[in-house]
Amino acid sequence: MKKIFSTFLLIVIAWTNCHVAFSGVPAGYYYFAHNKKKVELKSALSQIASPLRVLDYGSGKGYTWEGFYYTDQNLDGSVKDMYSSEIRYFNGFSSVKGMHIEHSLPKSWWGGHENNAYKDLFHLYPADGVTNSTKNNFPLGEVTGTPNFDNGVSKIGKNGFGGIYTDNCFEPADEYKGDFARSYLYVSTIYENFASLWNSPMMNNNTYPVWKKWAVDLLLKWNREDPVSQKERDRIETVYSIQGNRNPFIDYPDLAEYIWGADTTKIFPFPEETEPFLIYPKRGYQMDFGVILQSDSIIQHLTVSGLNLQNNLNISLKNKSKSFKISKTSLTKEEVINGSEISITFQPVVSGWNRDTLLLISEGWNDSLLIPMQGLASTDFLAIEPQNITPTGGTLRWISDPDADNYKLNLYQGDQQAGDLIISAYVEGSSWNKALELYNGTGKSIDLSNYSLQKQSNGDGNFGAPLKLNGMLENGKNYVLVHKSCSNNDLIAKANLMTDSLLKFDGNDPIALVRNGILIDVVGIANAGADVSWGQDLTLERKSSVTHPSSQFRATEWNTYEIDNFQMLGNHQMTFQASSNYLLQNYPTGKTDHFTISQLLPENTYTYSITAVYPNEEKKALNTMQIHTARLDMPIVMDALNVHSTGFIANWEDHLYTQHFLLDVFQLQGTADTTEIETFDNVGSNGKPLPTGWTGTASGNYTSSTSSGEAPPSIALKNDGEYLQTKTYSLPVKNLSFMYRFASDATGSSLILEGIKENGNISRIDSISYVNTSKNYPVYFFQPSDEIVAFKFTYQKLKGNLALDDVAVTYGKQDTIYVLKNESVVGSQFEVSNLNENSTYYYRVRATLGNSVSDFSDVIKVQTTSESGIKNYEDFSFQIVPEVDQIKIKGLQGNERIQIFNIAGVCLFNQHSSGSEMSISIPQKGIFIVRISNKDFTFAQKLIK
Repeated sequence: MKKIFSTFLLIVIAWTNCHVAFSGVPAGYYYFAHNKKKVELKSALSQIASPLRVLDYGSGKGYTWEGFYYTDQNLDGSVKDMYSSEIRYFNGFSSVKGMHIEHSLPKSWWGGHENNAYKDLFHLYPADGVTNSTKNNFPLGEVTGTPNFDNGVSKIGKNGFGGIYTDNCFEPADEYKGDFARSYLYVSTIYENFASLWNSPMMNNNTYPVWKKWAVDLLLKWNREDPVSQKERDRIETVYSIQGNRNPFIDYPDLAEYIWGADTTKIFPFPEETEPFLIYPKRGYQMDFGVILQSDSIIQHLTVSGLNLQNNLNISLKNKSKSFKISKTSLTKEEVINGSEISITFQPVVSGWNRDTLLLISEGWNDSLLIPMQGLASTDFLAIEPQNITPTGGTLRWISDPDADNYKLNLYQGDQQAGDLIISAYVEGSSWNKALELYNGTGKSIDLSNYSLQKQSNGDGNFGAPLKLNGMLENGKNYVLVHKSCSNNDLIAKANLMTDSLLKFDGNDPIALVRNGILIDVVGIANAGADVSWGQDLTLERKSSVTHPSSQFRATEWNTYEIDNFQMLGNHQMTFQASSNYLLQNYPTGKTDHFTISQLLPENTYTYSITAVYPNEEKKALNTMQIHTARLDMPIVMDALNVHSTGFIANWEDHLYTQHFLLDVFQLQGTADTTEIETFDNVGSNGKPLPTGWTGTASGNYTSSTSSGEAPPSIALKNDGEYLQTKTYSLPVKNLSFMYRFASDATGSSLILEGIKENGNISRIDSISYVNTSKNYPVYFFQPSDEIVAFKFTYQKLKGNLALDDVAVTYGKQDTIYVLKNESVVGSQFEVSNLNENSTYYYRVRATLGNSVSDFSDVIKVQTTSESGIKNYEDFSFQIVPEVDQIKIKGLQGNERIQIFNIAGVCLFNQHSSGSEMSISIPQKGIFIVRISNKDFTFAQKLIK
């Protein structure tokens, strides 16, 4: 069983200790939709049920995959996949290999803009990558005839529903059809302002009815035939906790009939609201006052309105913080009914985080409202960390000064000094050999009284009480803190300060450096929990190239050394550049506290500084800050278009951040690769029985998630010399991966990995020494000429035990023959030609911009057709002429099917010809694919209009 945490984490309310568990429709949530029907009802729902917030798109904490971790996880830790029967497991908040973030309503249908709809969990689902790529952006439908694709859950083929749209469609399993229908109805309702953007065979460019007749008939049919499941009921509550909104068509499935179906002349019969409730603020609302100077203040206004209260509404602060002031402490029930405004002033009395909870309580109202509030204050004018970081930019930020009239922004590469004080080393050694080092490379002396250090115990909760520093630290100097119980004289000799509680850590306690209340640097993975031992029994040294602190721990910024290696303490150095290359210099931003930058390069580091401009002077921020642009996401590849005897059109989705791609087209020769994964599911507590064909002396197993891979159990090597040998594979091994973990302190112990060749000779591949108790997932690659056909794992024990799991071996004798390799492509399609008929080819693609290259996409398989019935392009006499508002096709025989696709693969036109010429209304400009076919041939041509 995969470990599931019983405490439900509200992702976006994690900065408070209070949260409310939601269950069912909150009283009054749909109040403003009462007494409405049809169009008016739909528009009211759009206003009511829009998300209050969304997660960022991607993987990691605060991103889509964290949302999926809570919304789409089975009890055994596997992923709920509505697209296939493949079983895959979550690995924290990371993306799951072989799966995509799927926009169930294709994002290309509204242009793919990265807005709330792009990130909205009510129509995002984890999806099998192969199915998603094959699904393309086809509309929903019911497949007739033999499907082009059928994995037992999803089908893709010609649509047989409605008789209007007869091209390829996507049909989910019966048990999920209602889920998809309610997701589609949700998007068309919540985002009805996308009316001018809709570009889909299912949709019209209007706010009502939005759906074409055949499409709405299909959605209504599925909504009726597949009622709301417990899975959907559970998911809506989780998404409500994350986004603060609900899907009306899950709460009340019959709404669809009252908006589009048989009951559009009737008012929807919402349950009568008899319980007290607040219309505003909505449940899940939060107040964030941002970052201000401690001498400043900021006011936010809050509208309060509700119904059915029997008594006054009392307003108070739960923790009575002196940093927040409320304009009114009570409202009469009449004021609540009529709607009243209160104001909350954030006027910080201390630097750092100021937090409290606004309580709205009324006697007789059992469902009081708690609104988390937070504000961050600093005594210094500082540049602060950027937000909304993408591969090509982000939002650069600083603390606003109310006296400033303007700001000047510099953005450059090439640091000539450090941006601020940094944590430069961390020592988690044996006994009390615990230490921390700070370094000043700013070019000036630093007053340490402006700084403090805080610890997050066991990687959970708030950072604890600060250890305040004092004294002056000169430029180029180190400041070393050592645990006061340390008995190592060499380490003690390096100390500037001997202390205790802060340095009582064991590898899972992140340490933060705080400047006058602002967390600026951290060593260790915050909020990872006690099971993640990122720093146990090792020394971390910041690389000399790192010139700025960061509140996000990046393992790539640190050198790692074995336990009790600390001779480098007190000698840290930074590498600077001789000059800086400015992208912006003294750029006036106006009276604001942020600037959105774009057109940067992925995987690059840029530094920014800010200067406040006053009527009679200027003042530079006391620090500089960096933005680290993200890596490009891998492209989402789609099935090929226009497959014929000698070629096809390779096809993938448009990328948000680049139009440049690298395409590989290849064939595979020889025996196909096979991957076998051994998970030791049948191994008992005595290490037996071993898997078929395996040998060894393993003496135990582990049944905890902590010491297992994807799922328990794992196999255990507990004694010196114990070994485990794999079966002999039938063909040479190409790669090996596995999970290992030293289950406890195993200083001096190591795992020996050996390869066994076809001739029986044994060669050592690796010796893995104990460093810490974290899980590790090494990967090894081999050439066929290495002739490795088996492996042997041997434990050389001094102390401690070893867990081994998920041994994955890929073997085969398959060569890759490239037709195109790293072919540079601009745009999301490429015509591949000069291929062999009736042959199998594959293609994959990577996104690129500057020197950054994404991971490979999934691989798409293409089978070229036979020569019979296929003409060469030069044999056709078609004339395709782009005009201002149409495309004209001449030279037809009157028996062809004409299709026009945009570059996203959306079919814009699909009809049969009836004469020698057709004029097709296509007013928009762009790149199109014109496909002409009948039973004897298929012809396709790219057209730029």
